Amino acid sequence: MTIRFPVEARSRLRETAQTYAREVRSFSPVSRNFLIASSLGGINAGVSSVLLNLYILSLGNAEGYLGRLLSLGSLGAATGALVGAQIADRWSSWVALMLGTVVAGSGLLIVLVPGLDLFLPVGTFLGGLGAVTVYLAVPPFLASHSEPSNRPYLFGIAGASYVVSTAIGSILGGFLPAILRDAFPGTSQPDIYRLSLAFGIACSAIGVPFIWRARPTGSGPRGNDDRGPDHAPEPRMAGIPIALEKVSWASVIRDPIVRRTLARFVLTDGLIRLGGNLIVPFFSVYFVRELGASEAWFGTLRVVERSIEVIAMLAIAPVAARFGPVATIALSQLASVPMLLGLGFVPNLGVASGIFLIRGTLMEMTVPLRDNFMMDRLPPGSRATVSAAVLLFGYAIAFFSVRVGGQMVQSGHRDYTYMIAGALYTISAVLFFRLFRDQSREKSHVA
Repeated sequence: MTIRFPVEARSRLRETAQTYAREVRSFSPVSRNFLIASSLGGINAGVSSVLLNLYILSLGNAEGYLGRLLSLGSLGAATGALVGAQIADRWSSWVALMLGTVVAGSGLLIVLVPGLDLFLPVGTFLGGLGAVTVYLAVPPFLASHSEPSNRPYLFGIAGASYVVSTAIGSILGGFLPAILRDAFPGTSQPDIYRLSLAFGIACSAIGVPFIWRARPTGSGPRGNDDRGPDHAPEPRMAGIPIALEKVSWASVIRDPIVRRTLARFVLTDGLIRLGGNLIVPFFSVYFVRELGASEAWFGTLRVVERSIEVIAMLAIAPVAARFGPVATIALSQLASVPMLLGLGFVPNLGVASGIFLIRGTLMEMTVPLRDNFMMDRLPPGSRATVSAAVLLFGYAIAFFSVRVGGQMVQSGHRDYTYMIAGALYTISAVLFFRLFRDQSREKSHVA
């Protein structure tokens, strides 16, 4: 029996594909260079997501220590939220991208150098600081190198391409240890993980020249000045923007609309981080050490998850255009809660793997939509600073949450972490809908 798509469905699919193809062709060269660099960095992130925590435990550490170490990463991320936004708003988001990449790479190198195990906290701190500096710079960077008509598609493509690259990194992270064990028999487990993680760092290093090529050139929307149309063009030295004026946190939040938007995002995002950091950082440990999965199994699982997320991210823009971003974000988050609870209470590897795929897709597919929604609610000059404030509060919460999560897992109370996280996710989704539904159709601040 042959299954055929309805003519209307095929027509819509073709129309969506043609729309994306047209919008991608309209992306600026700067945006394309950024997408290449981001994809190479995503490979590194994918490898690390599978192996980094397992590497730390292979050094003889327990889950409680892992939780405390990850909390230092959250502390570094909070610091990045403070300094990264100031760099992006004062000197441009491109400078923040470059500096953040260098700092994050340095942190991971410190973590991996043999004989420097005592420097694990330093490397973890730097990794968090650099990663968040980059994260904060991306939305204003993309917004400043796109027009309102193609901005949602650029955000969507950026999110989807990063997901694809992290999927590639995840499968590499899953299979590299086995390949290296066969190639170098007798090599210790920590060294196997070190070599695998070093491959990811090399990919990020290859991406640095593309970030350099993505530096502002004075052409494109608003002359590539992501601090808004009220600023004069930036003076440059060798193509690098030099700061003219300072943007303070106080001046940014003086606007009552910005202040209200900030408070709402801090509340809803903070609840997600409070719950998520009880469980998400320990997924690789849960699957490999408790459910008996191999690194290759978990790496492949991450690839399948990322592949599904790519399709979901590309499909979510038309859905949000029809139902509104607020309803789309809130409902997808609510739908993930039953999956989260199922993941925590199903001790079967196969079933848990299937639930893991659904939960991850529901939570991750709206991330670009959420970022774009936040950018559209804010004046250009305050985007990075407000994003930083949201992350600052979130990582301050994560600093304590991940410590508690690690200690609870080590003490045998993992089930409680899933119940608490499910309750917090539900509260966050309901609040997001109630607080932002009046802004869903408001006029954007983006020109």
